[in-house]
Amino acid sequence: MRLLLTLLLLLKLSLAQDLYTEFIRSQVKEIPLNKAIVVGKGKRELITFINPDCGHCRKEWQALRPHLDKVKVYVFLLPFRSFPESHAKSYYIACSKDKLKALDEVLSGKFDGRTPQVKECPLVYEHIKIAEKLNVQGTPYNIILGSYKVIEGYSPALLEHLGIR
Repeated sequence: MRLLLTLLLLLKLSLAQDLYTEFIRSQVKEIPLNKAIVVGKGKRELITFINPDCGHCRKEWQALRPHLDKVKVYVFLLPFRSFPESHAKSYYIACSKDKLKALDEVLSGKFDGRTPQVKECPLVYEHIKIAEKLNVQGTPYNIILGSYKVIEGYSPALLEHLGIR
């Protein structure tokens, strides 16, 4: 009897995980990847929502950055609502000609305490709308394409889940 209950519980968990994966897969279909800031040329793919002033996002970027030959990252910017500096940094990244350089500069802290003087960038508002539609509440928020695994917050295991460590 105990074995039967254990098997039923495992089956229920497996079905729940399958449903969750299908839910994430359906949500990913709604994400306009052509609106993302795309960096990297790898075969593995990651969608990430980041905030330029988020310490965990910066830590994650430092972990991902050396592996851009193995992973393609679709970056969506999600600035803090009430922090103008966060918005300015997002505008700087989104409308920069060299987005990889801009990501490196902002996420390394180059503009901390001295906001970049840039115009508003409409792409940032599109990113915010996409995040709202997906109900993304915090950053970093990651979806690994292929497995449709979601990792909320910084995780040192992200590279393992991507299969690059």
